[in-house]
Amino acid sequence: MRIVSIVGLMIAIAAGNASAAEPSFVARVDRTQVGVGESFTLEITLSVEGGRVDGYRPPDLRGLRILSERPSQSTQMQMGVGGTFVRQVYGWHYEVLTLDRGTFNVGPARVRVDGQELRTEKIAITVVDAAQAPPARRPGFGFPRGIPNPGLPFPGLGVGDDTPPAETQPGRGRRNFLRVQANKIKAYVGDEITVEWFLYLTERQDKYGATAEPRTDGFWVEDRTPANPHAGLSMTEQSYEGRTYLVAPLMKKALFPLHPGRLTISPLESEISRVDFFGATLRTERLKTEPLTIEVLPLPTAGQPPKFDTSAVGHFNLHAEVDRDRVNLGEAVTLKLAISGQGNLRKLAAPALPRLEGWKAYEPKVSVTLDPGERVAGTKVVEYLLLPERAGVTTIPPFSLAFFDPELGSYGSEKSNPLRIEVSAEGAQAAGARPASAATGTVAAGSVPATPGGENVLALDIRPLRNRPTLRRDLGTSFYQSRGLLGVVAVPPLALALTAFVAFARERLSKETEGTRRRKLRRLARRRLRTAEANLREGRLAQAFGEIERVLREFLTGKLGTQIAGLSWDELRSTLAQAGLAPALVDATLAALEDCDRARFSPGSLSVEEVRATRDRASEIILQIEKARLRPVSSPEVRS
Repeated sequence: MRIVSIVGLMIAIAAGNASAAEPSFVARVDRTQVGVGESFTLEITLSVEGGRVDGYRPPDLRGLRILSERPSQSTQMQMGVGGTFVRQVYGWHYEVLTLDRGTFNVGPARVRVDGQELRTEKIAITVVDAAQAPPARRPGFGFPRGIPNPGLPFPGLGVGDDTPPAETQPGRGRRNFLRVQANKIKAYVGDEITVEWFLYLTERQDKYGATAEPRTDGFWVEDRTPANPHAGLSMTEQSYEGRTYLVAPLMKKALFPLHPGRLTISPLESEISRVDFFGATLRTERLKTEPLTIEVLPLPTAGQPPKFDTSAVGHFNLHAEVDRDRVNLGEAVTLKLAISGQGNLRKLAAPALPRLEGWKAYEPKVSVTLDPGERVAGTKVVEYLLLPERAGVTTIPPFSLAFFDPELGSYGSEKSNPLRIEVSAEGAQAAGARPASAATGTVAAGSVPATPGGENVLALDIRPLRNRPTLRRDLGTSFYQSRGLLGVVAVPPLALALTAFVAFARERLSKETEGTRRRKLRRLARRRLRTAEANLREGRLAQAFGEIERVLREFLTGKLGTQIAGLSWDELRSTLAQAGLAPALVDATLAALEDCDRARFSPGSLSVEEVRATRDRASEIILQIEKARLRPVSSPEVRS
């Protein structure tokens, strides 16, 4: 009898161990009959002893809407005759909103435990009129004993309170989308256009990323996106077309059209996705804005000043001053010209300094400070360093700036006050009086006093003449014992070894490796960019653009190992994509080449700022291509 009891106890312990090792995956709801527009709670619980858990997929809630999703995790420990069992318990808490009457099925949730897929059972939900629905049960109904109430909500995109907002107008037909908005779609050349991009969500997402940035060809761009120290999207609840959304501003740009016509801003493309408790992607959605077309009007010709700068659109004030109006010869004066107001200050050309007789002017220092705000406004300061070359009084004539006010639709101008500077010769006279030390009769140590008849050009310590006609007898012996003998003996073998080493090094350096090829490309790129900078300083803008285009094409040819000359834009795009360059980098490279190509056919429309911006962009493109890991590409067929 005792043996039977022991056997039964062993069987019970084995059964307890087997049941403890079996995972449990169940789904529960607080009620199966819900009123229209009311919410119910869905709890999914996974209990597992050890094992690897991954690949959780939420249930299919077609015809219903998820208001919130909150995961949780806890550890359970059970002690008994079979030993100690430690189980991990995962929970998913859903608040689900009903939209229409009818019967809806909560599909099975899925998860993998040690590679084996588990599923919950389907649950039927009957949606009736609100008056016929039973009241909801108390919170925490479905948690097994020992499982804590779920804690923090599922991480979202916003910063701050992550509690999902209540739906004031649930409605039907809502969707996630991107929206682009401009403060005007018709503007003059050079007028500021504010464009903003927004993300509209029906529910919080876990990941957001831009796959294609909007292209703004034909515009001067100032980025006005507010800095976010939390490095996340700031979500607010807003109503749009009678429905409630979570809205996040993505970017904001101030655009200044460079020429008249219909200019198009390409779409912004992005991806949003949801991930499960273990970080695996559950659902990905691609979003895209519509292209935005801006009609740009030419500036009126009536009343337009000659040689008008199309960047001078807005409203500006002009002020000029000098740091002092009385100086001595040899002392510099700083002339400061400040342009303040609203408009494209970076591109706006400051009035030129007139030629001043008796003065030497150095290259000006230019600085731009933009103020935070809705519109682009600030101050552009140009500082000239002036050096007087002769005494006298100089009057600097007033500076003049013509501009077009788009709000008034008319031209205006600003003038600075004239500046008067008085230059004294006292500094030069004091400087000329200092070297007159000869009048005092003092002679510096080691110097030769001047003679009344002229200048003494002979030194006082002249070597004595040798009067011996033959060499000394001990000349050979003294050379043998001197240090010069060691040099004569050691120099030939050292020179031979140095020659051999130089020949070996030259042979090694002549072999082109991947490293030497990269170094050659870097040196070539730096030399071309220096040449472009020299052309830019000397005002040869078209030549500067030519050097920028040449360095891009030569660098791409060297990096890709194939000739790109003669390729069309589509063939070049395909070649760069085949080499493994990112799409954004391919677009930036082609845009820079297109700017250089445009400059060859319209050199008169170039500006120093455009050349400098293109040069900086080419340097950044070269740096990014240098860091990229490129794949070998097949040589495309070049069209003749």
